[in-house]
Amino acid sequence: MSNNWNQWIEYALQKGAEEVEIIYEHSATNNIKVYEQKVEALTSATSKGVGIRVFIKKGMGFAYTSDLTTETIQKVVEEAIENATICPPDEFNGLPEKQNYQSIEAIYHENYKEISMEQKIKFLMDLEKQAKDYDSEITKVVQASFADQVTSIQLLNSKGFDGSFKSNYCYGGVYVAAERVGEMQTGGGMTFSRNFHQLDPDIAVQEACDTALILLGGKKIKSQKANIVFDKKVGMMFMYILANSLSADAVQKGRSLFKDKKNQYIASPLVSIIDDGLYEKGLATSPFDGEGVPSSTTHLIQNGVLKDYMYDTYTARKDKVRSTGNASRSYRSTPSLSTTNFYLENGTSSKQDIIGSVKNGFYVMEVSGLVTGGANPITGDFSVGATGRWIENGEFTTSVREVTIAGNIISMLKDIEMVGNDMEIIPIMGSFGCPTIKVNELAISGM
Repeated sequence: MSNNWNQWIEYALQKGAEEVEIIYEHSATNNIKVYEQKVEALTSATSKGVGIRVFIKKGMGFAYTSDLTTETIQKVVEEAIENATICPPDEFNGLPEKQNYQSIEAIYHENYKEISMEQKIKFLMDLEKQAKDYDSEITKVVQASFADQVTSIQLLNSKGFDGSFKSNYCYGGVYVAAERVGEMQTGGGMTFSRNFHQLDPDIAVQEACDTALILLGGKKIKSQKANIVFDKKVGMMFMYILANSLSADAVQKGRSLFKDKKNQYIASPLVSIIDDGLYEKGLATSPFDGEGVPSSTTHLIQNGVLKDYMYDTYTARKDKVRSTGNASRSYRSTPSLSTTNFYLENGTSSKQDIIGSVKNGFYVMEVSGLVTGGANPITGDFSVGATGRWIENGEFTTSVREVTIAGNIISMLKDIEMVGNDMEIIPIMGSFGCPTIKVNELAISGM
């Protein structure tokens, strides 16, 4: 039997499976690092494989392989069937009903395959040189890196779904050190696109170098409560923390900040949070999810009101609703509920207007520890190290470092006073985005 996936579905059904799903995945990646105009590391890798999931009497079985020979795939089908007979039944198990989906051409740039390795290396060397030449106080480019990936997915099941898509991305990043009178500060920046020729080194270099230079000479400030303005990179990290509480799985297990809060005000009316699997500028965009459910735009919080949660097929069946298309997976795993492109929607204020509105406050450029234990996912309390700039009468004054900010995420959402218009998806820790935001008041611990 050849690798005609429909034939393998039929084989599994003949062997006793009641429902069958097959996912085939192929990906190619490149990672390059440059240091002092020399290639420090270059790795290229390809990965391909197939995962087979079956259901028998509401028991689920799964097996996968990267060996695509007929003999091995036959064994994998039989292993999945055996696993399904061992696993306990669950009334909510099973495949989704077949739905039609729309292709998204923007997630794959057809000409990307024409970009040579030499072009990628030259881009990176130019990026490193541009960063080194940015300012005399930029004393070192710690690292310049480039990565790209091209992925092909095909998903089929016994309910008639047969879908496929191709996607790619590339990014360049730079990390620098600035020195002044024996003090050193660092900063990083990146540029991301699906089109190699749209990578913008100016953005990456300016972000990295300005961050390092601004933080030079930073001081502690006295402990107080004050207005806080979060840079969009920091806001993105809060979106990462919030995402779990807007997952139906967390809600159903009692691990969400927003259990039993549907259709209630949980945030400022300025706050609208969306999970959008169709957002063309996002990293996690696809025409359908890991179960074949069409991707969608889900309004989770709308003008401060909790409207919905993110669902996969399993959690949707539990709540007797439709899946929002939030099942994520590779061929090596069964689907699990996850975000796609998760972001706080743009407001109407410019970053300059937000800064200008602050009489006395702290512009937070970086935080440490927020996603590694600095926030309690059950209570919403957080306490993190922060660096940035002090604001007086709408103007930046001194740089600030070695302080801690603390508060509660639920209270903070309600205290958001201004939302910027500069949201962008940042492909770190997934695909999250947030504009500049101003919070009425948080506790700052300094001197």
